[in-house]
Amino acid sequence: MRRRTLLAAASGAALGGFAGCLSDSCSPRPDPTEPPDGWPMAGFDAANTGRAGSIAPPSASEPVWQFHTDDDDARGAASTPVVDDERVFVVAGLPARFAEDGGRLYALERATGEVDWDYELPGGAGGGPALVGDAVLVGSGDGTLLALERATGDVHWRTDLGGAVRTPAIADGWCYVQTDTGRVSAVDVKTGEGCWDARIAGALDRLGFGSDYHAEGRPAVTEDTVYVTTGEREDDESSTDRAIVRALERESGDERWAKTFPSRRLPRSPAVFDGVVSVAVEDRVVALADGETRTAEPGEKLWTFVTGYRETSTPAIVGDTAYISAKNVYAIDLETGRERWRHVNEAPAHQMIPSGGDRVGMTGHPIVGEDAVYVGAGALERETGDRRWGEVGNREDSDYFSGIARDELSPGGVAITDDALYVSTNHGIVTKVGDDA
Repeated sequence: MRRRTLLAAASGAALGGFAGCLSDSCSPRPDPTEPPDGWPMAGFDAANTGRAGSIAPPSASEPVWQFHTDDDDARGAASTPVVDDERVFVVAGLPARFAEDGGRLYALERATGEVDWDYELPGGAGGGPALVGDAVLVGSGDGTLLALERATGDVHWRTDLGGAVRTPAIADGWCYVQTDTGRVSAVDVKTGEGCWDARIAGALDRLGFGSDYHAEGRPAVTEDTVYVTTGEREDDESSTDRAIVRALERESGDERWAKTFPSRRLPRSPAVFDGVVSVAVEDRVVALADGETRTAEPGEKLWTFVTGYRETSTPAIVGDTAYISAKNVYAIDLETGRERWRHVNEAPAHQMIPSGGDRVGMTGHPIVGEDAVYVGAGALERETGDRRWGEVGNREDSDYFSGIARDELSPGGVAITDDALYVSTNHGIVTKVGDDA
């Protein structure tokens, strides 16, 4: 079944905007609306750890189905998919720099990859989707955060956040989300009403006499704190001058601490586990103390691990190990930052060889299952880093199918379920790999 859900059809849906603190208490709800079973958000959980627990998709080397987004509707990359028991949700048209680039949320039938319904995002795509209760939350380029019915695409509510809305994180009945200018908001997942709104730009910045701020990452949320990463630019000639890591009080949005690092690229989404805030900045990962469960000072640097590649993924963190993807894939001791193993990417050192075959840089967020690490479109042994199956690094002798081998994969990583692995690319291709029973 295919049904277009247009913005014009959303008449009657609530539209609101907010600024500043709108509630006396934004604490976690005792009876929150929970995300559905499956893969509800990029990074799997609110802390962005990439921990998939006991989920173990079957190994496979051929796709079950492949979906190509409509370039006329949404030119650009596809987001990391999110999955419930019936559908796969993905945004096409990232990153949308202009409204005419288009942007669309697709709900695909999980078994077949056929479009169940889709929704045109006003102002282009802002970020990827997240699932909670019976809704899918998604941001648009015109500053709107929307909650749509997962089964039909009908609009539950709409809230104006004042800038292109990036990928949300959901925790305890609240949606935490950042806009393209680094503004962070806490929104009630049931009603769309805002709780608090935390801006990074000061008065001079907003008047054009200070810095510009730009963000693409998803927040990482713990019991008491929301962590976000933002790029700062002072010179119009540069893309980014610094990366900023901010820790915000979860109930109020007040800033607890902030750290800056030189960076010419936007920082990736942070990940938080066991008192360590891990942030990818260009060719390295920096581990910071959260200031709550560690004896170190808030934001104090614990260690730095350098990958040597121009981009580094958000780490996945399970137990005492952080898993990092760049040109190679690494397992790092969470306490010391020392390397435990390395999976060497055997593709050429340049981005693409003249024949158009191999492309390096599996910089998507690794996902860690019961005994495997899922990187790119394949799996590595969790304990050793040995290749188990699929495409990790686009090796010439790989047995993996060629449908996505020439494409960069989503920086948010893959989505996995017990029956499949779902991969999206920068050319708007979504692929299901797994059991075709």
